[in-house]
Amino acid sequence: MTGDAPAPGRSAEIEAFWLEYQRARGVAVPGFAATPLGHTRMLADDLAGLVAGGVKRAHATLLRDFEKDLEPLPRPGEHLVVLDGDGRPRAIVRTTHVEKRHFRDIDDAFAFEAGEGDGSLRWWLAAHRQDYAERGEAEGFEAHEGLELVLEHFDLVWPPFGPRG
Repeated sequence: MTGDAPAPGRSAEIEAFWLEYQRARGVAVPGFAATPLGHTRMLADDLAGLVAGGVKRAHATLLRDFEKDLEPLPRPGEHLVVLDGDGRPRAIVRTTHVEKRHFRDIDDAFAFEAGEGDGSLRWWLAAHRQDYAERGEAEGFEAHEGLELVLEHFDLVWPPFGPRG
């Protein structure tokens, strides 16, 4: 696996995945976003697997990532096609709750819902402190406990077999 940025964008494979979901569920949803949840291919693969397996039900993104890309924050009811590091669709989620929270205010409940590592707050904080410090150094921002995060909670809506196999 490479540490390069994950593949972005929309493809025929993503569109087909989206249409399959709508047909199978009998829903007509006007639009969706498609993106990897990690900023490296390896992380995107890992997180996509956790989402598709029903383990990961929440995600934190630096607020600055939305601001620098001039992207709107996610809203409840919106759908997201979760991509792996190669840009392939792995799951579709529907956002249920969005909030802003400082890094220092992350709690056990959020860490558990994020589903990463061993599911503990201790693991989540250590992993994200390191990740944000590395990103801060590379991207020219200071990583600190007051970093503002966007927390997105979601339900897995596709594929249908999710965590029950």
